[in-house]
Amino acid sequence: MEENNKKIETLQSTEDIVNYIKTSTSNSKDIAYRKVQVLDSIIYVVYSETLTSTDRISDFVIRSIKEISYEDIKKERLNKVQNELDTYIDDNLEVDKNKINKKQRIYDNLNKKMGRFEITPEDILNKLTENIAISNVKEIDLKEDDIFYYLFSGFVCIIYNKKIIVAETKATLDRAINTPMIENNIKGPKDAFTENYQSNIGLIRKRIKSEKLVLEENKIGRRSKTKIGILYVSDIARKDLVNYIKNKLKKIDIDAILDSNYIMEILEDSNKTTFPTMISTERPDLVSYYILQGRIALVVENSPFVLVLPAFIDDFINNIEDVYQKSSDVILTKIVRYIAFFVTIFTPAVYISLITFNQEAIPTELLLSFVAQRKGVPFPAFFEAILMILSFEILREGDYRVPNVAGSTLSIVGALILGDAAVSAGIVSPIMIIVIAITTISGLMFADINMANSLRLWRLILLIFAAVAGLIGVAIGTLLLVIKIASSTSYTKPYTYPIAPLNFTNIMKQIIKRKNIADDKERQKILTDNLTKYKIKEDR
Repeated sequence: MEENNKKIETLQSTEDIVNYIKTSTSNSKDIAYRKVQVLDSIIYVVYSETLTSTDRISDFVIRSIKEISYEDIKKERLNKVQNELDTYIDDNLEVDKNKINKKQRIYDNLNKKMGRFEITPEDILNKLTENIAISNVKEIDLKEDDIFYYLFSGFVCIIYNKKIIVAETKATLDRAINTPMIENNIKGPKDAFTENYQSNIGLIRKRIKSEKLVLEENKIGRRSKTKIGILYVSDIARKDLVNYIKNKLKKIDIDAILDSNYIMEILEDSNKTTFPTMISTERPDLVSYYILQGRIALVVENSPFVLVLPAFIDDFINNIEDVYQKSSDVILTKIVRYIAFFVTIFTPAVYISLITFNQEAIPTELLLSFVAQRKGVPFPAFFEAILMILSFEILREGDYRVPNVAGSTLSIVGALILGDAAVSAGIVSPIMIIVIAITTISGLMFADINMANSLRLWRLILLIFAAVAGLIGVAIGTLLLVIKIASSTSYTKPYTYPIAPLNFTNIMKQIIKRKNIADDKERQKILTDNLTKYKIKEDR
């Protein structure tokens, strides 16, 4: 960008700037160049046909340029000078007949002089800016602004006398606001983020109508120049956390940011943990909820997913859906989620340990049932588990990739026909089908794909430990898992909060029993110094 600006500054004429654009873009066919005659001057209108609305350019830009006339400029200049004279005379002279006559003579002389005045480029530029009936119009600074950023962001560039005026004439290239595709909800708002940056900011703004909601913007990517919006509430979010995130973003040097996951991957590299340390969501209500807690949201241009940080492990187990239900109804749901968290990680490993090394821990009747089911299976239990896990993962990936119309067919063929055939052929035992099915179903309770992948990785690690050392290996693997989670941080904050550091109030509120919204009057201290959400108004 700096090289482009330095080059443009050395150019001597409007034609030189236009030729520089043509050369820099290798005469790309989707860039249009139009000459418009204004009085004795030529104005160039440059725009990308694929990114702009040609109707808006014709109706609001080209027409506005052609409407510039000598008489309009003369009248405007005369009115301006007359207003200045009126102000001066009214402020400094007493009004009497002699002074009024003097004022009239000044006006007459001024009219005669205006008949001979010459139009300057500044007159045309000022009139041009006034005439264009588009809200976002400005003259760019060639020392600071990159003309190609505006050109390829859907702006029309008006070039005249080494000055460049840009007006926003973006074409509609985004889909409409729709319901969430991944994070389905039973109750609560049904709108979801889209690829439109302004729409995403608006979906948050319409929920938090406060002057304290701050939006700061960065451009990241040498080629893409992707706009990144940093959203936070200034009197809730901690300043040190905001500065930490801003400094992290400034250090990113990459060719392009094509999606919010690029930012997630780059920022999470420093944490060295397999578990996600930021939330990626398509739900504006969830982002607004977290922002009001003191967290920071990153809105990435051209991405339908907004990032929220910091995130704790508890955030991926709990759900925003809990807020929209009665507190008493949420308790059982929370218990089921935590059970599913442990089931999806430990069930295959515990089964392999018991069936391979620690048969004495199984009741005799149950052990005899397991032996009878495994009779005739040619593979060891570990290989059998790996085979079934791999089959289920292939089935899941295939279900993600195929068109929606074929998804149900794939599930029926994979889960029912192939599973039943594998048992009938004696390749796997029925109990193994049950174990892997319970494990997979439990993992489906976690919608975040990064959390699901982390659970899948640790499930495999514990399975290997179990195959090597039985229940002792499971215990060692569990210890490593606890150490890994406990040593992880999420952007300077402990990942295991509120369990460690211990905050019993938040454990009760988030893990065991959620408070009613009307009683939940405090924010989390780890995220903000502004703890009080609101105070009950007293009746007078």
